[in-house]
Amino acid sequence: MGRIRVRRWVRRLSSAAAALLVCAAALWFACPPPLAQAARYPAGLLLRDRTGRVLRVCLGPDDQDCRPSYRASLDDWIAQAVIAAEDRRFLSHHGVDLLAVARAAAQNVAAGRRLSGASTLTMQTVRLIRPHRRTWLWKAVESVQALRLERAWSKEEILSQYLNRAPFGSNLVGVEAASWGWFGKPPQQLNLGEAALLAGLLQSPTRFRPDRYPAAARRRRAYVLARLCERGLITPAARDEAAASALELRRAPRPFLEPFFCDWAQGRSRAASGDRRTTLDPAVQEAAARLVARTAQAHNVDAAAVVVDVRAAAVRALACSGDYFARPDGQVNTAAAPRPAGSTLKPFAYALALDRGQLTPRRTLADVPRRFGDLAPANFSGGFMGPVPAREALILSLNLPAVEVVERAGLSRFYLTLRQLGLDGLDRPAEHYGLGLALGNGSARLTELACAYACLARGGLWRPLRAFEDDPAGEPRRVFSEGACWLVSDMLSGDERSLAALGHRADAALPRAAWKTGTSAGFRDAWTLLWTPDTVVAVWCGFKSGRRGPDSLVGVRIAAPLAWDLARQLMPAGGAPGFVRPDDVCERPVCTVSGLPPGPHCPRTVNDWALRQRTACEPCTVHVADPAGGGTRERWPPAV
Repeated sequence: MGRIRVRRWVRRLSSAAAALLVCAAALWFACPPPLAQAARYPAGLLLRDRTGRVLRVCLGPDDQDCRPSYRASLDDWIAQAVIAAEDRRFLSHHGVDLLAVARAAAQNVAAGRRLSGASTLTMQTVRLIRPHRRTWLWKAVESVQALRLERAWSKEEILSQYLNRAPFGSNLVGVEAASWGWFGKPPQQLNLGEAALLAGLLQSPTRFRPDRYPAAARRRRAYVLARLCERGLITPAARDEAAASALELRRAPRPFLEPFFCDWAQGRSRAASGDRRTTLDPAVQEAAARLVARTAQAHNVDAAAVVVDVRAAAVRALACSGDYFARPDGQVNTAAAPRPAGSTLKPFAYALALDRGQLTPRRTLADVPRRFGDLAPANFSGGFMGPVPAREALILSLNLPAVEVVERAGLSRFYLTLRQLGLDGLDRPAEHYGLGLALGNGSARLTELACAYACLARGGLWRPLRAFEDDPAGEPRRVFSEGACWLVSDMLSGDERSLAALGHRADAALPRAAWKTGTSAGFRDAWTLLWTPDTVVAVWCGFKSGRRGPDSLVGVRIAAPLAWDLARQLMPAGGAPGFVRPDDVCERPVCTVSGLPPGPHCPRTVNDWALRQRTACEPCTVHVADPAGGGTRERWPPAV
């Protein structure tokens, strides 16, 4: 009878063991480690410049300050203190500490209630990644996931996850936010006492919060220091010195640098959270901000500047004058606000006409009084120059020739070209603007214009601006030919042009660059766009309120000097590459008067640039035979 009972018990135990093994196996395969969830943190967007300096920390869910960028190193005091206080066998166990389980079980049975737990740092990490209720079932799941997590990650990776997620009092989540929030320094620079204080907070972030309960925080710090000493990580003398040190908190506000750029970049971020490195170059930004502030103060205006890396389509600087927190309009981002474009759109009209074969640099345009429907444009000077070469008309920003160019190319086609260049401020149909679109009666943002002029600098390929280093390069689209872009850049560059406009400022050697100014009606906006094959410098001056400015608020007087001062800092003389003439640009003889290929009666010719297989070849019609005098005379349209 005894043997039968033994056999029954053996069979029962065997069945129970088999069932346990089956359950354990099922649990093992049913509970993979939460690797996918580990990539998501309770954080907002964290913006850095190109060098890694933090510019802005946005709060995450429930207004938590979480900056999950710490990479654990066993050489850091904070890593050693957390291991000593929370899981002294962390480096040796495999996710579950069986000795701690046995100890906790014995204590809880002896006390008749739950006195202590046996959660390892790995198990706590699982719980932080995937929060859940504290039940026996979840404890089993947590243990299995911890075991599997140890097989997937190194100890440093697990500790990094834990320290980037653990709460440290107030709204500080993760050791990076805690270290800056409580002590104003990165975790790697925490001294022994500071690291022990933060490690002590983990048991109860509220009860040991140092700004509210300093005595409790000191006692907990002493406990962590004692654990470090027991493990032989510090000497008794170091323990006593750190325990006796004053509780010095240096709470640091969240970084809030370069607010105008960060506002713009944050609006372009694909994700609402994450640690993202922007394209902002701190050296370029510092130069832009300093010169913008100087110009704004000298002329008592608001000012903004944008610098674009042409090849990378990346914004290296975005600076606006004024106090961001000033009322009522301090936070108006003048680099991103739509403003009347003035003459800044004219180069695109000329590039379009060049591509359509309707124009060459020496082609004569008529700067004479004309009406275009209800539009009767006049020049900024109030006068007219009569027949004028296209190059001179563009340099002098004459209005009548610009309207004529758009009329020839077609208003709808010009409007579509501007939209292809990313000028989204033109949000009404082409007919709403009419031919006045050539004169800037539409609106544009400084960032949009910088991007559009980068298209000219890039040889006709438009790409969207990038605000983040990890953003993919936008798919390029061709708007103009290389030849048309080179011709426009060549027309708007040259030392004599800079000297004529800038006077003594051009005495010092300047980088080889093309540039275009603009002034909106009522002297409300002054613009300058300056570009080389590598860099675009875009400048705006005016008033945030949009009010009328003084007569001196003109692009060439205020905006151009700022653009050139910035260009001189970024591109020392000789440091900027010149524009290389593409293969589709050729030379041909033209009549010196009309700029068209010479006819039989043209007395003199000169060489001019043209686009191969694009530029029209009709001969000059200005010079005709004079039957009365037996020679040649000029025949112009009646308006001329």
